[in-house]
Amino acid sequence: MKHFITLIALLVSINCLAQIETDTHVFWQPGAKLTFDMFQGAPSDSAYVKKLTDLNIYHQIATGLWGALDIPKSKRAWKRGKMEKYYFCAAMEKGNSFFIVKDSTELKYAQLIWDICEVSTRISRRNLDQFLTTLNAGQKRPANGGASIQYMTCLNDGRQFGFEVTHALFDKVITTHDEKEYLKFRAQIDSLLQELEDYATTEQEIKRLISDTPEEGYMLAPMLEPDLKDRGTIRY
Repeated sequence: MKHFITLIALLVSINCLAQIETDTHVFWQPGAKLTFDMFQGAPSDSAYVKKLTDLNIYHQIATGLWGALDIPKSKRAWKRGKMEKYYFCAAMEKGNSFFIVKDSTELKYAQLIWDICEVSTRISRRNLDQFLTTLNAGQKRPANGGASIQYMTCLNDGRQFGFEVTHALFDKVITTHDEKEYLKFRAQIDSLLQELEDYATTEQEIKRLISDTPEEGYMLAPMLEPDLKDRGTIRY
């Protein structure tokens, strides 16, 4: 019943706002923008605020690259060639995101970090798609099992990109408030979003990751169960 209510709310948000949200998270969608009211958290204590402000950091956005790999439940389905299904999406955790200084500059920095997270999902998706295309080249029909072999590697490819680029953004832009450097990063990420447009996160992927429920006949790959519990902990 809980999942049914969540999905109804999900469909309403898609139709009305082109933005997918739950009570706790916002999910990246083309054209959707972060707003101040999505940042619902607060600094844990004054010492933490001082630590951030000493570094000229005046906001925190908690983003995560969520993922799931669903595999056929039965050995019979495997033998018949039923394919795995894989999912990625960029999530922003509302309760762990906040502003110390609420202004348009801090908001645009947060938006850029969130866009970097979406690029990360596209890199994971592209790398896995390319691996499977190469694996199945020349075959009469695609073979199942390939996604299971490479999924974690491709998931980590995206996460590593997000980690490295976001930390470079902090060093060169967020702690310095260098507008020229910001514009360079913004242009580079916009270029990557366009270049990787064919690998954008879909609504189907977001629905699967929100519901935590595989399609009928599928189960979450056992190797991902510990990772699934820690979704969203990749925070910048």
